[in-house]
Amino acid sequence: MGRVHQMVTDVCGIYYERMRRQVFVTPKSYLSFINMYKQVYIQKYDDLNKEESNIRKGLKNVDEARKDIGTMQKKLEIEKKEQ
Repeated sequence: MGRVHQMVTDVCGIYYERMRRQVFVTPKSYLSFINMYKQVYIQKYDDLNKEESNIRKGLKNVDEARKDIGTMQKKLEIEKKEQ
């Protein structure tokens, strides 16, 4: 984060050279940036957790279906032998 702050300060200097308009990076704007970053991070983290949960549920369903198919195949073999 410190590096980002330094990069913004450097870009402000370039902006002043080109546009002759002064832009200041205050501690408040830096803290606002950090808060926004935290919000985005939390949102992305929650999205990934939700996707992981969905994938785990899907894999569990696939595993249960595989077991059910195996059981059905055994029952079918027994029925074929009885006929």
